[in-house]
Amino acid sequence: MVHEIGAQEKISYGRNDRFLGGPVGGGQFWIDEDGRAVAKIGGPKEWRPTPMIDVRVGDVFSVGGQVWRVTDIVDAESPSAYLLATRIS
Repeated sequence: MVHEIGAQEKISYGRNDRFLGGPVGGGQFWIDEDGRAVAKIGGPKEWRPTPMIDVRVGDVFSVGGQVWRVTDIVDAESPSAYLLATRIS
């Protein structure tokens, strides 16, 4: 799916197939030693050889030529954890 700049997508446990060139999925969420929420997300083949990355609020990742910023990580220590990503370019 092609997203316009400013569009948001939710990434929770499992996979989100709405990313152009995706999918992207949440693999784990936690609070780091500095008290910041962290998510481990897995991405498409273009991310290889590192299929999963750790992201925090403010981090940027790209999928299918679209660039996304992590804008929030919600309930990182619960089974309903998710992150919101906003397309920035």
